[in-house]
Amino acid sequence: MDRRLNRYLAENFNDSIVIRNAGANVNSLKTTLIKYKNLIDEVVLLPHTDCGAMKVVYSNIVEGKKATSTAVEDKLIKQFTKTKFSSLNELEGLNLKLQEENLRKIFSAPVRAELIDVNKISFEQSKEPFSVYVTSPGKPIDLGSSVYIISSDESEVWDSLDIAIYVMRINKIKSENQNLLDQVRNRYPSIAVEKLSNR
Repeated sequence: MDRRLNRYLAENFNDSIVIRNAGANVNSLKTTLIKYKNLIDEVVLLPHTDCGAMKVVYSNIVEGKKATSTAVEDKLIKQFTKTKFSSLNELEGLNLKLQEENLRKIFSAPVRAELIDVNKISFEQSKEPFSVYVTSPGKPIDLGSSVYIISSDESEVWDSLDIAIYVMRINKIKSENQNLLDQVRNRYPSIAVEKLSNR
């Protein structure tokens, strides 16, 4: 989902189907992933350092802060409650291994995983307010450095949106999907929505 990966994905995975959410959390993407189970040759998992979702997990488990929502608790945090880690870096490495194992349970195709260090990739600093673009899986899109991207089945966006809205304080959601935007308006009345033309 992270905006800092937009250019990296577009440059390095331009012939791939990209599925994105907060924390590279496979547990929150099972419906989406199963749709692609027999359609792909390889699965590449790319979580990254300085991950907002992992900061949510860390603050909940280590610091005792309450989860932003039941969806975040159930889909993201619970899978880490019986694991041991003492730093955010350790948790990010643990997430890489856990999500890779989860993918291997779904796909028979080869799975490889790499933790992207956001300090070693190029991205422009944003001068615009941040927003979230919600779309279906497809080719990587570089919408600039101010846009976080969630690409999954419509039913599996809510924990990522909770993190974007409640933790990251993003207050604008964009999509081509009017039904999704109507649901966003109902769930998050103070959030601005923007209907985009189909890409």
